[in-house]
Amino acid sequence: MTDPASLSENQSPGASLSNQRTEVKSPAIAGRQAASVGLASLMAAASGYVVIWFAPIVLSKADNAEFLAFWSALFLLFGVIGGLQTEVIRSSSYFTSASPVARSAKPVRLLSVVAGLAACVAVLVLATGPLWGPAVLGTRWWLLCLVLAGAAALFCFHSALAGALSGQQKWGHFSALIAGEALLRLVVVIAIGVLAASTSGLAVGAGAGACAWVVLVLLSGPARRALATPLDVRVPDFLRKVGHASMSTAASAVLVVGFPILYRITTSEATYLASAPLLLAIVLTRAPLMVPLGTFQSVAVSHFVQNRDAGLAAMRPIALALAGVAFVGSVAAYFLGPWLMSLLFGADYRVDGWVLAGLMLAASVLALLTLTGGMCVALDRHRVSSAGWVSASVVAFFVLLLPLGPDLRAVTALVVGPVVGLIIHVTALSRRTRTVVR
Repeated sequence: MTDPASLSENQSPGASLSNQRTEVKSPAIAGRQAASVGLASLMAAASGYVVIWFAPIVLSKADNAEFLAFWSALFLLFGVIGGLQTEVIRSSSYFTSASPVARSAKPVRLLSVVAGLAACVAVLVLATGPLWGPAVLGTRWWLLCLVLAGAAALFCFHSALAGALSGQQKWGHFSALIAGEALLRLVVVIAIGVLAASTSGLAVGAGAGACAWVVLVLLSGPARRALATPLDVRVPDFLRKVGHASMSTAASAVLVVGFPILYRITTSEATYLASAPLLLAIVLTRAPLMVPLGTFQSVAVSHFVQNRDAGLAAMRPIALALAGVAFVGSVAAYFLGPWLMSLLFGADYRVDGWVLAGLMLAASVLALLTLTGGMCVALDRHRVSSAGWVSASVVAFFVLLLPLGPDLRAVTALVVGPVVGLIIHVTALSRRTRTVVR
């Protein structure tokens, strides 16, 4: 992952794209604040790693495959709800920076809208559970659906609070929220695993992290005020934009955290239950990039909103850094990955070096797609962001239907899908940039 400061570093007036001049006007985050966000992202990544490492120790291989399916479904839901966070960032950032004359006389109160959304999300998960629960979650699907519904409703408030804190650039409180959510999940998962390990118990622990926002709101006045942020937009318009943003985040979540679900529905049951090593390798190879990026995405969107005219020029340092990470990470994964997998998880979890190298490359492309999608949303181009992510997910799904070996199918789908989405995003953003700088 690129250094946090690269998201906010002022570009010189001579920075250009296609021989045209663009300028990054102002930083979205100061160095000390970037450090706090960076620390929170590291804590989130580390806690996720520990949970993924801990589950195979206390669960059988088949039960761990079931838990990874739940883990995927949980963060897929969180990813969909992340569209709310993205839109709250954009809307609250605009309200904060807009002149009093430009603001609405009767702004929408964030808390009331989010409460309604949370109730709708919980009902939707429970109502549709019988349709997808048995195929995705296995025999204990009804209990796991209850956990998903409760966690998703709570995460709506978490997402809204994170978006409001980001839009108002309260990065210290934002960092506390992100770190608190990850640490609470880790503590509860380990406690349940030690006392009474089971797939359902670990699932409850994984969902418990969504309660962290309650603690922050109780302890922090700025957090309470942020959750009451005026959005300066009519409710139908806000919900429409949240819908567009959620479509993008839903499609992105399918690839970022929901891939085990796609893999399960395109694979025989016996093959899937034996695929825990591959699924674990997917999580481990993308976490070093995608977990910090998930945190810094809020910084990036806030930065892009403030510097709308810079266009793709602001993306160059990040793209170069990701290219370097892709090369170094893929080489390291090829030579060291199989040994590390066996060392950490046992001989049953060994994965070939070429698979791990391919998954590292896929993670880098996915990270770049995430950033270009965030830029599209920041520039109020929700449909372009959705088009890129939906295309990437659809292509990945059809690749999984090809008559290839299990490992080759997964690696190919995770590389080809994001490349297609990236082409769509970059093409649209290049056209907009040329229009803006003329």
